[in-house]
Amino acid sequence: MTEAKIKPDAGRAPKGGTPKGEATRNQILDASEILFARNGYLGTSLRDIAHEAGVRMGLVHYHFGNKHLILDAALERKLDLLRSTIAESFARRQAQPGTFGLEEIVAAFILPFLHAASTDGDPLRNYIVMTSHLMSSYRMPELRPILGKLSAVSQILTDQLRIHAPTIPEGNLLAGVYLIEAALIFMVQDPGFLDDLSRDHHSVARLEDMARPALKFFARGLESLQEPSAG
Repeated sequence: MTEAKIKPDAGRAPKGGTPKGEATRNQILDASEILFARNGYLGTSLRDIAHEAGVRMGLVHYHFGNKHLILDAALERKLDLLRSTIAESFARRQAQPGTFGLEEIVAAFILPFLHAASTDGDPLRNYIVMTSHLMSSYRMPELRPILGKLSAVSQILTDQLRIHAPTIPEGNLLAGVYLIEAALIFMVQDPGFLDDLSRDHHSVARLEDMARPALKFFARGLESLQEPSAG
């Protein structure tokens, strides 16, 4: 996994500028990631977050104010890391010899999620599980603009498909991306699912073996959405 600078919390001007204050904010955000991943947005309270972070409730209010601002900061903090991880996955596969076809495009997008979600200690593990759970709360008005920021990641897949599969009509392409993302959300919501499938051997090769039927399925589905070329 590429090391990238993790953003400071966003959505609210950070309180104070001391190393101690920044450490406290990161404690709160780390705890929020864990709890939102485990219990979802509605199943997590400010008191839960304070307890998990080992800080007083007053500090949670001082640094963030309310729960949706904590979520906004937690999502923003590693968004660039996720986006760069997916972009670099595409760059590595495109640099390999051979055809960069639909199956390679799907693999470049999906496999980094599976690898991070199934690897203890990966900086994106809790983040990916958290965001997959939160997508089920997308219709909550206060969360929609926050979760909408994740479209920057799915845009990478959409743009690659537009370049490499130009005969897929736009409506079909967006529907295909939506279905791939919906399946991916289910696959990473419970890391235990991946643990069971990969039998705790979380090598890239093992994950690719485990995911290959899904990658073929998605690729063939995208192929079926293409319009026949003229002539």
